[in-house]
Amino acid sequence: MTTQEQLDQQSLTKLDELMSDLAAANEAQCELLREHLEGARVYLVGCMPAEYQISLELAEEALNCVANRDLRQRIESFIQNQLSL
Repeated sequence: MTTQEQLDQQSLTKLDELMSDLAAANEAQCELLREHLEGARVYLVGCMPAEYQISLELAEEALNCVANRDLRQRIESFIQNQLSL
């Protein structure tokens, strides 16, 4: 497995974790954020980096729906980390 594949797998694992936490937090107003994160996941798995980045940027714009401060910060940190790669 290449370094990029390892990074993608780590990103995929973290993205799945954050989406699960978002669902568990019952953030009813966050459907748009969920859609963008799910789209990002599809693009990551499909090796579509430009689309992945766009989905993350759109997710970042929708973060204000998350009432749980810790969860919002974790999602924001993940997104910013991914966008800086």
